[in-house]
Amino acid sequence: MIISIVVAAFATITTAHPKLSRPAQHYTRSEEISPSYDYIVIGGGTSGLTVADRLTEVGKSTVLVVEYGYFEKTLQPDDFTLRSGIPPQMIYNITSVGTKKIRVGVGSCVGGSSAVNLMIFMRGTSEDYDLWDNLGEYGGTWSWDSLLPYFKKSATFIPPQDQLAKDFHIDYDVQKSWGLGGGTGPIQASWPSFFYPSTKIMRDAWKYLPGVAFPKDGSEGKAGVIWVPTSIDPKNGTRSYARTGHYERVKNRTNYHLLVGHKATKIEFSKRYGSIKADSVTITSRSDNKTLVKVSARKEIVLAAGAIHSPQVLQRSGVGPRELLASANITLVHEIPGVGQNFHDHSYFPIKYEYQNNTSPNPDMLKTNETFLKWAEELWATNRTGPASAVAPNIIAQLPLPVIAPTTYQFLADSLLTLDPASALPPNTHPTIVAGYGAQLKAMASAIRSNNTSWLQFPLHGKQGTNVNYMHPLSRGSVNINISDPDGEPVVDYRAFTNPVDLKINLALLKAMRNYYASDSVIQQLKPVEIIPGPNVTTDKEMIAWIETNMNPSTFHPVGTCAMLPLEYGGVVGEDLRVHGIEGLSVVDASIMPVIVGATTQSTVYAVAEKAADLIKARSSFIALVTAQQQCWCKGTGPGDIGAITDTVSCCTGDGNFDGYVCKVVAADQPAFKTCCKSRGMECV
Repeated sequence: MIISIVVAAFATITTAHPKLSRPAQHYTRSEEISPSYDYIVIGGGTSGLTVADRLTEVGKSTVLVVEYGYFEKTLQPDDFTLRSGIPPQMIYNITSVGTKKIRVGVGSCVGGSSAVNLMIFMRGTSEDYDLWDNLGEYGGTWSWDSLLPYFKKSATFIPPQDQLAKDFHIDYDVQKSWGLGGGTGPIQASWPSFFYPSTKIMRDAWKYLPGVAFPKDGSEGKAGVIWVPTSIDPKNGTRSYARTGHYERVKNRTNYHLLVGHKATKIEFSKRYGSIKADSVTITSRSDNKTLVKVSARKEIVLAAGAIHSPQVLQRSGVGPRELLASANITLVHEIPGVGQNFHDHSYFPIKYEYQNNTSPNPDMLKTNETFLKWAEELWATNRTGPASAVAPNIIAQLPLPVIAPTTYQFLADSLLTLDPASALPPNTHPTIVAGYGAQLKAMASAIRSNNTSWLQFPLHGKQGTNVNYMHPLSRGSVNINISDPDGEPVVDYRAFTNPVDLKINLALLKAMRNYYASDSVIQQLKPVEIIPGPNVTTDKEMIAWIETNMNPSTFHPVGTCAMLPLEYGGVVGEDLRVHGIEGLSVVDASIMPVIVGATTQSTVYAVAEKAADLIKARSSFIALVTAQQQCWCKGTGPGDIGAITDTVSCCTGDGNFDGYVCKVVAADQPAFKTCCKSRGMECV
């Protein structure tokens, strides 16, 4: 399936509303907003603010963003390097269920998770995105090549300082990976002014392992030991995120409204001639949890609440698994079994090696050396440079299994192919979800054999203790409404290690890291001594038991709960990001990823949102007009080919020629066709 986008003309100018005549700062009370907008965006996080920015940039469409959180103090690099990190009010208070009960880390503030992350700005490999495209048989519309322009559009790349690049061998290819001049996107991708000396040793040690690649640019879609920037504005050393890039930069637009401290509790639908259309959103005040207001969307409702809350909004609105909604006494509007399923995240386990011959300075000195700490604080206070600017690892080992597990990767792939997909899912899982999961496992078996899919992520920032990140977990969990309290927080279940191959791959990752530290390489200059897991954990059985106990199922990168897959594969949205079977409703956040990318998700979410905005604008640009031959055009609701219709019955019944299309009839049929358009809530001129 290939999306065919036909733009007939420019979008119609919406009727002005008195409340839209002033510059849009933000609103805290529902009575301040307008009764209707062209678009309602649910969620003011990474994707929601990006889409809202792009939909309002021409000035003809009105947008309301509904955000549960508030404007919070912007977290800067020094909040992580010199202070305690994330204030609790900036994260939702959700604890997962199941064998691994952890706090679910998603941002609860304007800017969402882009406001609280470590600012690593990286992409997956090209195969990560090609896999999405292949699973859906989309013909290239969601491949690496199709997304690369949106990666470039989302950010501006600023190279590292020349001397720093020379000293630490930082390579990059601006034209290939970022576009002419590094691009002009709102999010700034830059570099700290300081790296620890041990970073070079940890990087060069990988050269001793056969097959490890060192791509020229870490953002060119290749696995290996890569340099990646951080989302920091180099002009002032501050966080560059959705709030600064996609709201504060444009907040004076009169057509861009942001309502904070409110929750979208339900989407309301209408039914005509067998079709379902999303019409309005019911909004509740967070302050009293009672004040309700209904706001209508003239064109589209855009779900951008993230992988934890977007499926919750759908389920609360009557869209989701039939049995779940019945258990919660929610009236079924449209059955989509995959809503809230396919949930997964990156996982990790900790390791620690004591460097008996550590370099100086080193990261631990910020905690152990008062003189070094004072120097770092002074540099940061003076000009936003020095150790405090090095908030995240800018060099990372992103390695494939054939390189780190050359003797076992074929066995791991075969284990996946012979696994019954239903055995790794809950009992009575819907057949479409089982079918989609089976397709995923087949694709991931190929990815295990590939040299361009990253399974191991290991930061090379010079620290003695760090995490080994597992980049493609195979187990699948769920995010569902609490049937006892549908308006409360959802029930989050990671279902970690329910696919037995996960444990086998994690064992391979631990062995790979031990081999790295034991290798006859420059790493021995540091004289590393293993502390965690420790010398008493030696056999496969002992290592597996240790991994089961110490693994954390989340790196705060939840995805997959509104998967972009065909309905017969348990999908929730199609390649146009519209919810299957519903007009006027789309999802644009990390929940649409059918399989998580082998990278931190921030950059990918921006790219998805940029592409989503273009898809939404293209849908909107089908307008009614009269040709020179006085043919009548009816304004459709989505992308498609222009099809001639000489029979009004085709329009009124929506027989497949109409949905999502711009239709036209000859002059003789105009009166009847105008009536047909009007009956479907559309216009014809």
